[in-house]
Amino acid sequence: MRAKIVVDAGDVSPASVELSPGLTVTIGRSRENIFVVRDDLVSRLHAKIYHEDGRWLVRDFGLNGTLLNGEKLQGATELTDDCTLTVGTVRLRYLMHSGKTEGSKTIGHLQTIPNLISEEVDPRLNLPTGVTAYPEQRSQADSDTDTQLRVDELTALCRYMTTAVALMDQQELVRLSLRTLLNQTSATFVGYLGLDPSELTPKMVVPERVPMDISLSKRLTEQVRLTKKRVWLFGDASESQKSSASLSAFTDAVCLPITAMNGEPIAAIHAYRAGRHFIERDVQFLEAVASFLTPALENHRNRRKILAENLRLRCSSSTADELIGDSSALMNLRMQIGRAAPLPFTVLINGESGSGKELVALALHRHSPRAGGPIVVVNCAAIAPTLLEAELFGYRKGAFAGADRDHAGMFEQADEGTLFLDEVADLSLECQAKLLRVIEGKSFRPVGGAREVTVDVRVVAATHRDLEQEVKAGKFRQDLLFRLKVITIRVPALREHAEDILELSRFFLERLSHQLRKQLRLSPEAEQRLLDHSWPGNVRQLRAVLESAAVMSEGDIIEVDSLGLGLPIEIPTPMKPMVEVPSSMDMDDLETWAIRRALKHTAGNVSQAARVLGISRDTLHTKLKKKNIDRSELLSGNSLD
Repeated sequence: MRAKIVVDAGDVSPASVELSPGLTVTIGRSRENIFVVRDDLVSRLHAKIYHEDGRWLVRDFGLNGTLLNGEKLQGATELTDDCTLTVGTVRLRYLMHSGKTEGSKTIGHLQTIPNLISEEVDPRLNLPTGVTAYPEQRSQADSDTDTQLRVDELTALCRYMTTAVALMDQQELVRLSLRTLLNQTSATFVGYLGLDPSELTPKMVVPERVPMDISLSKRLTEQVRLTKKRVWLFGDASESQKSSASLSAFTDAVCLPITAMNGEPIAAIHAYRAGRHFIERDVQFLEAVASFLTPALENHRNRRKILAENLRLRCSSSTADELIGDSSALMNLRMQIGRAAPLPFTVLINGESGSGKELVALALHRHSPRAGGPIVVVNCAAIAPTLLEAELFGYRKGAFAGADRDHAGMFEQADEGTLFLDEVADLSLECQAKLLRVIEGKSFRPVGGAREVTVDVRVVAATHRDLEQEVKAGKFRQDLLFRLKVITIRVPALREHAEDILELSRFFLERLSHQLRKQLRLSPEAEQRLLDHSWPGNVRQLRAVLESAAVMSEGDIIEVDSLGLGLPIEIPTPMKPMVEVPSSMDMDDLETWAIRRALKHTAGNVSQAARVLGISRDTLHTKLKKKNIDRSELLSGNSLD
């Protein structure tokens, strides 16, 4: 009676092996085994089947165990006819039969796979009669002369490419590439080394059990950087004499460049082998993966820029993408932008809400050497303080509940570009300290991350608050203020360049005309009303008023009534005191205005003023002290009540 092992399921080769006394059948991920399993759950030597005392026995060596008929193996166990072995996702069956053999060919009911399994045993293999030869079992001499990738290697390459194109994370792409190289070549371990200091994946080694501080040869890396070609110690005669301390434990090594679109190396793939040299097919497979990885990494780099630009477009307001107006105030603003844009320094933009601070930041970016990079807009006031750090600096998978993947923060997204921090005064003191460190060119660590990340970003900040007063109140770091206001640009309020109101209006109406399919224009009375208005909300308010009027107007001409601005403020008379209006639409300014009006209305009576405002008397006293409001100044010259 003869016996054999056949494959029932799983990615394993060959399809069957005839058993004979004296033969030991090994099963595992290493290509030195008779059954080569392509499964990450399988150890390099997972199990073996051997003959002893007339019986065929199986023993487990894998970390994840081996199942015999569904039961986990405990020591050496005898195989019985039609029993099933399960190794990872692979299922093997042990069969006893009386198959005949003719010469060196196997005759049986199992059909072998053409071009994958050699039915005739190569005499140089010195295998027992009846064992089916597989390409991985060829001798070193035979392998060295075989330079063509085999079908199983091409299949693995296609499987790798199909999986790689669907990956959205650069680290996962590199990890998949290294695992594929380790499984398909005879390398002891493989590594990836980024040559760019700001690389998101500076170093990675597979298998993971290899210490991450293992030394990847600096000599090979430098050689690849200079020549932009592969370096193979054994195969390249010019390099065969070169060695280094990091290579002393290995017999052979290969290093290949990963280049950018401009041809400059951005990373290097390292492969090391102990005991034997690499064969030509191993190096060809390494080169095939490296050739695919080169454009794949470039695509990830471009995708990151596109995502950042898309985020900017979605987060940005729909205002004009350029500064409209020919007033002296706008001309002076353009001159300041032209001077500041080419410089690498940080810029602090001051101005009231709605005055166009983001347009200034966009103009600074477009006229800077970073115009080809992304511009990322962050509204610090719109993000919860507890999430602001994670949004700015990113986080790693598992850093907190809901972090199911790595997330690149705003700084990483703006790499080689501009980061615009709108309403920077709303940053917490802790975030201000981290921001100061990054602005000074230091690295930062994402939330839950183990490694520091270095980026090349120009920071442009904006605020409508007086940061000097915020520093005195202890709400803003003075050292950060010094770093931000290297260049200061003030955006004038709309009332300071009222001569541009009609030009801005025509610009907005032209866009609205295309959207609403009208030929919109203002009546003379409507134009005069726009010029007479104070515009506390600046350009943003002007745009909103025109959009509302365009929608509500039945015809093409927008009349005064459609603007919804009400009557102009009357000139005060001795019988009617002038009504004070808020200086801006900021909530703090509105609150100050309301308190002052209530005190004037109640002739300085705090209790009655608190009742009018709907707050307690103690709360009003606290606000009076905080805002430095003097009741005597409010009542001087007025005799209300």
